[in-house]
Amino acid sequence: MIGTPFISWPGLRQSHPADLVALLQSDFARGGFLTLTSKDLCARSSCTPEQAQALLNIFTQRGWLSEKTKFYCPACGYELLTEEAAAAQCPECTALFCDCGGVRTEHQYEAELPQPRDVDWVLALHGMNSRGAWQEEFNWLVSRSYGQMVPVVIYKYGIIRPGVFLRFRQRTLTRQLIRRMQQLIGDATGGGFGPVPDVIAHSFGTWLLGHALRQNPDLKVGRIILTGCILRPDFDWQGLKDRGQVEVILNHYGTQDFWAWIAHYFIPDSGPAGRRGFDGGTVLNLPAHGFGHSDFFEEKRLPDLFRQYWQTFLQRPSALLDQLPGLVNPKTAWQPTWWLLRAILPRYVLLISVTVALLSVLGALWLGFPEVVHVLSRLFK
Repeated sequence: MIGTPFISWPGLRQSHPADLVALLQSDFARGGFLTLTSKDLCARSSCTPEQAQALLNIFTQRGWLSEKTKFYCPACGYELLTEEAAAAQCPECTALFCDCGGVRTEHQYEAELPQPRDVDWVLALHGMNSRGAWQEEFNWLVSRSYGQMVPVVIYKYGIIRPGVFLRFRQRTLTRQLIRRMQQLIGDATGGGFGPVPDVIAHSFGTWLLGHALRQNPDLKVGRIILTGCILRPDFDWQGLKDRGQVEVILNHYGTQDFWAWIAHYFIPDSGPAGRRGFDGGTVLNLPAHGFGHSDFFEEKRLPDLFRQYWQTFLQRPSALLDQLPGLVNPKTAWQPTWWLLRAILPRYVLLISVTVALLSVLGALWLGFPEVVHVLSRLFK
């Protein structure tokens, strides 16, 4: 069997010993020629022979492993060819099989898997509503998932809720990210790591990443994982790929992502790609049904999502990425809303409302609440 199968490891852990499933997942992730036996699995885990055999039977039935029968002399352990096993005695020690209980058989399970792609280092960008606590958990998952050290750089730009509405603030944050990425790429190259990081980004981090790449053609990244993405569905990823700046993009989006849905009305040059996917077939769109904006990073979900999808996406050979199950493309092309509602009128209404509320609070602290109420009542009379 050639090719890396897409296996639902979380589903297997629900009905089989977790350490046994984790062992097989690690074996498959290493790639190359894989050989397994139930005896070997028992020696490397706490499972029983029956549990190991049951899981191997499932892998064989689903075509993830191929089964071969090995024959051995019961007296000396010599591995017999099929025709030698059909004879009466061992060609090595001349012992009669019938005197030793018959030929010993062993079932061996094999898979020929492509070598996984190397992950040199990863850049993690959080969203605007938090300081990115999920990045630490992601760092821990990466550190335990690869055969070599994979540094994870956690980029934090702070909580900038009001700033995302203002173009000058967007430009400042984009320039800051460009400078930081240039510095990190230089440090990684000088430290013996590859010059091209893979990236995982969430919410406004996706907006910053896309615009930083578009603004600076010298920036290059490998594979990108987007969650809660607020970029426009017609964002020109193909242009970035043609310039050699991006390898592959996975847009893992929540079908109930409210914030990605309304971003277009408040944040300039944004859109609901994190709610409905990107147009054009350039991006791998993977829906997470029922997920909201930040559900990917819940403690109970993040480990399984990483092992099931993101680790596979980062390691899988490029030619096999389109085999990931569940990929979809939007059925219709996205159309921006009326220009006045496109992060213009709603944005300024929101900013004015926040400003009035803030001034009211400050006025109440300075003049006293009754006086502020009196002034406001006269203004809006």
